[in-house]
Amino acid sequence: MLGVKNLNDNYQFVSKLTLGKIANIIKVTSSYYLSKLRGKAIIWGLPISLSIEPTTSCNLRCPECPSGLRSFTRPTGMLDEAIFKKVIDELSGELSYLLFYFQGEPFLHSKFADLVSYASSKGIYTATSTNAHFLDDEHCRQIINAGLDRLIISIDGIDQESYESYRIGGDLEKVIAGTKNIIRWKKELNAKGPHLIFQFLVVKPNEHQVDAVKKLGAELGVDEVRLKTAQIYDYKSGSDLIPENEKYSR
Repeated sequence: MLGVKNLNDNYQFVSKLTLGKIANIIKVTSSYYLSKLRGKAIIWGLPISLSIEPTTSCNLRCPECPSGLRSFTRPTGMLDEAIFKKVIDELSGELSYLLFYFQGEPFLHSKFADLVSYASSKGIYTATSTNAHFLDDEHCRQIINAGLDRLIISIDGIDQESYESYRIGGDLEKVIAGTKNIIRWKKELNAKGPHLIFQFLVVKPNEHQVDAVKKLGAELGVDEVRLKTAQIYDYKSGSDLIPENEKYSR
């Protein structure tokens, strides 16, 4: 069943490709391999994919995230809508994939759905990642109508204790409720997207729950469950978050 859902997601991406985007993919890919072969940078084409951060703000305090630690050394704030539209207008003919995420919580941007809608109107595949604390009826309806193609939901535990060992300040019940909400609104609006992914950040307090989170995802009806390794900045000094199973460590 999950395989069929992944095919639907792949179809959504492929269906948005134009001759211009395909030509750009060929240019970029060719220049990459030619650069490796010749040992020097050769740049053809424009970006195939792009990551744009709607905001650096976040409601949680994750211990290995600059946003959670409030430790940015770069400018912070909200993405300017005019600048965003200018970038999209310049790249829309070649850009195939747009990720609305880096280190902040995208749904904190008051015009997030408008940003997604603008990119979608230009035929760009759109994706974002969220801690799912803001997936209420209004946000779910807006983001589906905006045409978001992929929604990654961070769920790092199947009980509150393991979940908040990393997602400090988070509420697992809100994550579950938000997941159910977006699934319900997809059905309500008879929408194909967004493709829903549970992303499970594997750390020591939750590594024993890998199978359980896959089961939970299937029970709730998400399209896919993915495991992600944690980035531990000061790993040489040791950390209570480093998994015992080495395959879950970077």
